[in-house]
Amino acid sequence: MRDSKELIIRTRLADLSPRSALGVLLALLMLIGTGLALPPTSEPGGSPSGGDAALYRQVAARVASGQHYYQAAATEHRASGYPLKPFTAVRPPLLAELGALLGPSGADLLLRLLAVAAAVGTAMRLAPQLRPPFREIAILLSAAAAGAFVQAGMWVWHEMWAGLLCTLALACRTEHRWRLSVALGLAAALMRELAFPFLLVMAGTAWTSGARREARAWTAAAALAIALLVAHMAAVASIALPGDVTSPGWLVFGGWRFDLALARQSLMINLPPAVVAVATPLALLGWCAWPGAYALRTAALLGLWLAAFLVVGRADNSYWGFLLAPLLPVGLALAPAALRDLAEAAGFRSPRTVAAGARRGVLASEPSRPEHIHR
Repeated sequence: MRDSKELIIRTRLADLSPRSALGVLLALLMLIGTGLALPPTSEPGGSPSGGDAALYRQVAARVASGQHYYQAAATEHRASGYPLKPFTAVRPPLLAELGALLGPSGADLLLRLLAVAAAVGTAMRLAPQLRPPFREIAILLSAAAAGAFVQAGMWVWHEMWAGLLCTLALACRTEHRWRLSVALGLAAALMRELAFPFLLVMAGTAWTSGARREARAWTAAAALAIALLVAHMAAVASIALPGDVTSPGWLVFGGWRFDLALARQSLMINLPPAVVAVATPLALLGWCAWPGAYALRTAALLGLWLAAFLVVGRADNSYWGFLLAPLLPVGLALAPAALRDLAEAAGFRSPRTVAAGARRGVLASEPSRPEHIHR
């Protein structure tokens, strides 16, 4: 009978020096301890009705009736007491136009199809590198992470679309096939400007890996996203009046507590805060340690988002966690291998005997796999 010892994938942590491994372990324990001492105080948000969801739905309904998007947004923002300043208080028009075109049922269906595609893509990228039971855990987590997006009426949340588009873009990108990934990443940034860092991560990793042509494509996508964001800023400025409400701002330094509130917007929504405080750093560790370009890009994106949200985001912005929801929990399936290698590198357990010819990311008991599984 096979057991977990047969899973001898070498993670990035396997080659750490004892001192570096102890540093990583200390950072992990500090994050867990901080989360246990300062659990998130805000409850998960982002329901399909009321509040922001009702605002977005009403704007889309006005657009469907023929009204120009920015006039519709101005009318609904003022009627509901929502701010029109600064321009980032008004969402980009893409989702409202899509909802007006497809209708609520059609938009819900498209979101569900996107969630399924993202879950399947994530599972397909990870499954070839895993063995039972971790392969099944990764597939289950990928499917469960997408389950949060199937509730009727959730199509109004821009962050859901952006998170799923980024997830699918990561899954379908390979060394030789990256054009669709660029298109999906651009769509994510146009859906919600909070997804813009994804374009930077993909451009940076492409450049450092020597894929200059791909890097130029990602850079062009980022430039286009900036240009359209400037156009959005000008359009919002043209409808704003001196007496319109101004947002209190988002620079509030919520710290790790706010990051944990974002993490709860995933399939961890019903878990006790203490469990989320432990699971979130472990999931991050799993992604950061896993070998291959796919995991590297995913870890960089999650790390950049969470680092930014340490200082940006109010307590009532916890629904921003929909950006992270399709990806973050899946890292828990990768955490056991990371913890094993971390313990060995730190000297807390004896190193495994790895068969000759074994290399990072490959089962020592299996023949070499094609390099494409790491891209």
